[in-house]
Amino acid sequence: MKFDVAILATEPLPDVVRQVQLAERLGYDTAWITDSHLICRELWVTLAACATATSRIRLGPGVTVPHSRHVSVTASAIATLHDLAPGRVVIGVGTGGSSAQTMGLSLAQVGKAATLERTAVALRRLLQGQTARFETGIEGRLAWLDAPRAIPIYLAGSGPRMLETAGRLGDGAIVYATVSPDVLKVALERVVAGARAAGRAPGDLDIALWAPMSIGRDRERARDHARGRVASACRHPLPVRLSDEDEAAMRRVRESYDAYQHATAAARHRTLVTDRLVDLMALAGTPDDVAAQVGRLRGVAGLARVIAFPQAPGDGFAAREEILTMFAEAVRQRGA
Repeated sequence: MKFDVAILATEPLPDVVRQVQLAERLGYDTAWITDSHLICRELWVTLAACATATSRIRLGPGVTVPHSRHVSVTASAIATLHDLAPGRVVIGVGTGGSSAQTMGLSLAQVGKAATLERTAVALRRLLQGQTARFETGIEGRLAWLDAPRAIPIYLAGSGPRMLETAGRLGDGAIVYATVSPDVLKVALERVVAGARAAGRAPGDLDIALWAPMSIGRDRERARDHARGRVASACRHPLPVRLSDEDEAAMRRVRESYDAYQHATAAARHRTLVTDRLVDLMALAGTPDDVAAQVGRLRGVAGLARVIAFPQAPGDGFAAREEILTMFAEAVRQRGA
């Protein structure tokens, strides 16, 4: 199993670059930079800075969205990033959460499988040097592209239709559906069903779990640190229905969620996140706790990588560098 890191680029750009450099030194495979333009630093500037400051780690958006960036802009940006880091560039594509909400859009408005499919098809065609039909009705292309770009496309989803779309059309899938092996098995079944429907071999897909993560010597502090990220996860549909109690708790979080405090450790809405939801949604606790949680994920057939997503830090909470280091040393090096 491979381990990646996701970074919400709310801190100054030099700090984010140093964090990605640290992730490279610690052996993380990929650094995924979030795309939420009213909350984070600009995605493509951040990725370019990280590309020039590293030499091994893979880099890409985790995830970019179609409602704030036209697919032709995204295609040109990722192909250009490939010039800076050939062979190290990936792209995660989803329908968005915080970036939609801060623009006054609901997740129901943007979270459509058809949107993910149109974006994936057009992006792949453009990166292959082909034309793609835009919503204006014209066929467009990247005129400057001198050769096709072999950039793996990961499609993100949590509900059944999104997961099936990822299986049909992605080089990889980013599954955002708890850290519970029982729920994940159902989620991966939907990805596999999508792959088979398209005549694809499920084993050819690189399937990743998007996992809120916090680790520390103080169990309760580490778990509290994860609550804001867990609150974000509660906004998205799942491939199964949870217990009535869990569903009610998630609904309360959704109703009070402040997108401008998206995934921050000290977010006010984190107080609505129950201990049960932390257990369900996050890799959180002491090094021994998290090692055991990761060990259980290794038993989920078809899961190839974990994208660990620590919070944006806040007053009284652990710095991201501390969490990345402890996770790498206490979990990855144990072979958990």
